Amino acid sequence: MIFWSALAIAVLLAARLWGGEAIGMYFSPEATADILSGLTVVLVVAVTLFIDGLIRYFYWHRYWRRRRGRETPALIRDILTIALLLLGLSIGLWWQEGMSFTGLITASGATAVILGIALQTVIQDLFSGLSINLDGSYALGDWLTVYSDQLPEPVYGCVTHLSWRSTFLMLEDGRRLMVPNHIITANPVLNHSRPGDAKRFEIEVSVDVRVPCERAVDMMLAEVMKTVRTGPGMSPNPEPSIVVDRIDGDAVYYRVRFYADPDKVTPTVAKSAVFRAVLRVLQHSGMPLPVTQIEIAQPPDLGYGLGPDSIPDGLRHASLFAETLNEEQILLLATRCAVSEFACDAVIMEQGASASSMFIILEGAARVTLALPQGVPQELAVLAAGDVVGEMSLMTGAPRSASVTAMTRIRALEITKESVEELLQRSPELLNRFGELLARRQREQAEMANRPVPKSAEVDLLARMRAFFSRVLG
Repeated sequence: MIFWSALAIAVLLAARLWGGEAIGMYFSPEATADILSGLTVVLVVAVTLFIDGLIRYFYWHRYWRRRRGRETPALIRDILTIALLLLGLSIGLWWQEGMSFTGLITASGATAVILGIALQTVIQDLFSGLSINLDGSYALGDWLTVYSDQLPEPVYGCVTHLSWRSTFLMLEDGRRLMVPNHIITANPVLNHSRPGDAKRFEIEVSVDVRVPCERAVDMMLAEVMKTVRTGPGMSPNPEPSIVVDRIDGDAVYYRVRFYADPDKVTPTVAKSAVFRAVLRVLQHSGMPLPVTQIEIAQPPDLGYGLGPDSIPDGLRHASLFAETLNEEQILLLATRCAVSEFACDAVIMEQGASASSMFIILEGAARVTLALPQGVPQELAVLAAGDVVGEMSLMTGAPRSASVTAMTRIRALEITKESVEELLQRSPELLNRFGELLARRQREQAEMANRPVPKSAEVDLLARMRAFFSRVLG
C-alpha cells in the first residue's frame, strides 16, 4: 500500500505541476481549472492514504504485533483509514472549492436517516464493535464464554478476528463461530484470559454414601495433586481442593476444584485429565459408585478400612518386591509389616537422616523435596497410592537423599530392615535380584537427568548392600 500510494502521489504531483499546459491544449480554460482542482483533491487523498500505510506498517505491524505480540483488530485499523480518508477529502475540497466538511454532513443528512432506519442491526453491531475495542474488555487471542438466550447453550471459544459486525470465535472442536457484536455487548461474557493466570475449574464426583468422607477426600485429592503437577497447562498453585457439595440417600457429591491456564489447555481437556485421575483411584481402591439399593435384610459390615489383603496387595504393587519375590515370600513379608498413619504436614522422612526402612503409600499424597544451598526446598515429585519411598535406605543403609512430607492424611506400609533380613536369611540369592533392580532404577534416573553412570556403580551398590546385611549373609 505504501508503494502504490507513493507512486500515485508522484504521478499526481507531476500532472498537477507540469501537466497544465498539456491539458489546456485539449480543454477550455474553465475545464482545465476544474481538472487541476480535482487532481489536487485526489493528490491530498493519496497523501492521507500514504500516511495510513505508514501507520499500518510501522505501528500496527511492527510495534503492535511484533513487540506486544498481539494482532490489532481489523475494525480499529479500518476506522482509522476511513477517518484519514475523510479528513484528506475534506481538506482537499476546502482548499480547492471552499466546501466545509460540516456542509457535506448536512447535505447527506437525509440519506443518513434513510440508511439508519434500513440498517438498524448493522449499525448496532458497528457501534457495539467500536465500544468493545474502546473498552478493551477482550482482544484477539482471549478465551471467552458467551451467554445468551439467542444461543442454544453457552459458547466457549478463542477470539480470532474482530470485524465491523461480528466477533469470530474458534471453538474447541475447530469450528469457527461468528457472533454478532450486539449479542456480546447485551449479554454476560466471561473472559478466561484476563487476568493472565491460572483459573479455577471443578468437576463433580459422586461416591457411595457409606464410604468414609475423609478417606474419599484424601484418596481423590492425592491423585489430583499429582495430576496438576504433571499435566500440560495445569497449575499446582493454588493447591487443589475438594468440598462436599450435597448428600442424598445413596451418594455423597464432591466438587473437585483445581487450577489450569486456559491459554495452554482447554477446560474440556483439563477436566478430562482430572476425571481420569479420580476414576483411576476409585477403581484402584475399589470404592463403589452410588447405586440405589433396597435391602430386605440386615446389611453387612462393609468395612471400608484397610482389610487383611491390603498389606499383601501393597507389596504386590511395589516393583521392588513384585519383581523379586514369589507369592510365598510376599505373604511371609506381609506378616512382618505394619501400617503406619501420618497426619497432614507430618515429616515422613528427613533429608540426611539415617534410617533403615521404606514406605509404600496406600492412601494419601506426599511431597518429595530437596534442600538446596540457598535454603529454599525444591519440589521433586508428588507421590500417591502405590508409590514407594525410602527403598535405597532400606537396602543400603544410606542417609535419606530427600525429605518426604505428607500433603494429606497418609496410610503407608512400613517395611523394616529386620523383615528384609529374614527374607535374605532364608533366600540369600534375593540380594542379587534386589541389586539388579535398584541398579536399573539408578540408570533410568540418570538417563532422565542426562547424567553419566559409571560402570562400577552397580558393583558398588551390591557391595554396600552386602555390607549392610552382613549380619545375616556372613
